[in-house]
Order: sequence, then structure tokens, then C-alpha cells
Amino acid sequence: MIASGLGFTIYLVMAKQVSSEVHPMVLAFFRSFFGLVFVSPALMRRGIGLLKTSKFTILLTRSLFGGLGFALSLLAVSDFFTLPLSQFNALSFSRPLFITLMVAVFLGEAVGPHRLGAVAVGFLGVLIMAVPGVVLFWLPQTAGPPLDIGSVLALASALFFAAGITLVKFLSATHSPIQLVVWANLLSSVIFLPGLIFYWSPPSPMAWAMIITMSLTGLAAQYCYITAMSMGDASFLSPMDYLRLPMAALADYVLFQLLPGRYVWIGAAIIVAATLYITLRETRLKTRG
Repeated sequence: MIASGLGFTIYLVMAKQVSSEVHPMVLAFFRSFFGLVFVSPALMRRGIGLLKTSKFTILLTRSLFGGLGFALSLLAVSDFFTLPLSQFNALSFSRPLFITLMVAVFLGEAVGPHRLGAVAVGFLGVLIMAVPGVVLFWLPQTAGPPLDIGSVLALASALFFAAGITLVKFLSATHSPIQLVVWANLLSSVIFLPGLIFYWSPPSPMAWAMIITMSLTGLAAQYCYITAMSMGDASFLSPMDYLRLPMAALADYVLFQLLPGRYVWIGAAIIVAATLYITLRETRLKTRG
């Protein structure tokens, strides 16, 4: 899980730095394309039968959601909107909150008042980070709540990722993890191909190196996360995912001389507390059952 957090941090750092030369939509394509290249040995080893599915429409929808999540995350931290890595990671912690609501609405899972209350508290933390003035006694005579587009994109990214993860919960009953990875990267490459064509400009050799590093570390981080969750107890491992925040804060300080503001830490603490409450309570209920 620690390696996963480190990989995602390197992935975002590479994306942020190379976005000054390469458009984020081009980065989104190559992230999927190189991901497909890196998993192609599994496809060649198992044959074309690995792609056999009766749920293509759902796979396509899941890839669309996941692809949009990646594209919006790249846009949020890019030179276009310059959201600090630490703030992006803190806002991404809202993902479990969105998932809790989606599995209740779309998969029919029971969500009691405790979980709903924790979700409401967690979204209060999101508001504190994204629109602090509204929550922390914003005065009408001030210029207005400092909502920035980067924060909106980060929240939209978390929402689309949550939708993709919710569909993975449904698809995992009939598809193996390697099937889902191959389909996700294959379909995302097709989805982002128009963006590659429209925004294409030849990257420099250094940019190519950063793109390949970004794609490889992103795929490795995803693999480490899935492997960790399959091997260990989720209630123990999930809190370790929050190490991404101090990792990103360190990267912000060393590379960009940025430090997270107090609202980022306050909001992140509230979100982390809410998601930990949901995770630990669900684990206790399952143990009792």
C-alpha cells in the first residue's frame, strides 16, 4: 500500500511537470496506451479469449468513467489549473464517500444512518477544502467564496473514479482482475484517440521519458493497490492510503515550494475521519456477522 501511494505521487508529479509541454488529453491517451502495452504479455499468454465478455456496454461505461477520472485529474494538476498535488490528493479522499452513495442507489446495498451521517460529515470536509468561505463564516461583503476550477475538476475526477469503481464491484463477479485491466486500457485508448489527434504536437525526448515513467508508475501503483487489498485486511490497509497526502505535500514543497493551506489539512482530517469510521464500523459488523 505504501508503494502504491508512492507510485501515485510520482505519477502526478510527472504529469504535472510534463503538462507544460504536452496537453493533458494527450497524456490521458498515452497513460492508457502504455498501460495496454505493459499488460499485453498477459493478453498474448492467455489468448484472445481473455477479451470474451457478455457485458461490453458496462465495460465501455466503466472505461468511460475511469478515463474521465484520469483525464480530469491530469487537467486539475496541470499547468492549465495548477492545483497543488497535496490538495488534489486530499480532495480525492472523497472517493469512498461517493462510492457509499452509489452502491446504495445503483447496487441496492443497505446504507444505514451511521454511514449516511459519516458521508454527510465527510462532504463537509470537502466543502471546507473547496469552498472554505461558505462553511467557515463567509461574510456577504467579501469578494466571494474562493472556489477554483482545479478543485472542481478534482472533485469531478473523484466522482467519475467512484462510478468506475462501483461498476468494477458489479463486473468483478464475472470478470477477472486482468480482464478488467486489459479492457479498461484498451477502451480508454480508443476513447482518448480523438484527443491525441486534435491536441498532438511532437514531445521532446525528455517528455517521452516522463510520459513513459508516468504511465509505468501509474500502472504499478494501481497493481500494488489491488494486490494489497486482496492480500490484507481492508480496515488495516485503507488508512495507509492516506499517506498519499504527506507524500504529495513533500513533493509540493521540494519541487514547487508549495505548502498546503490550513483548510486543506482541516478538510482532509474530516474526510479521513469519516471514511475511517465507515470502514472500521463495516469491518466490525462483518466480524459480528
